[in-house]
Amino acid sequence: MLRENELIHLGFERVDVPVEESGNKEDYFYYTYRLGNGMALISTDSTESIKKDKWSVMEHEWGVIIEEYEDVELLLEMFKRWKKI
Repeated sequence: MLRENELIHLGFERVDVPVEESGNKEDYFYYTYRLGNGMALISTDSTESIKKDKWSVMEHEWGVIIEEYEDVELLLEMFKRWKKI
């Protein structure tokens, strides 16, 4: 399981979306990590994730959802080795 504090530890940046921008009933936020070459990992948003402290991340081009801390950490290490980030 991936937790919010782990996203922060890995270097994800929080993106706040105020109710005025979202059109939702409340403000929310999500996390993002730029991988380079226009690719980024984007987390689920706080609407549901914060209640359960269960987050996941996705890269939209791949369509793969990653739910485990160790898997995200490994992916970031691979990109660092490849000098993409």
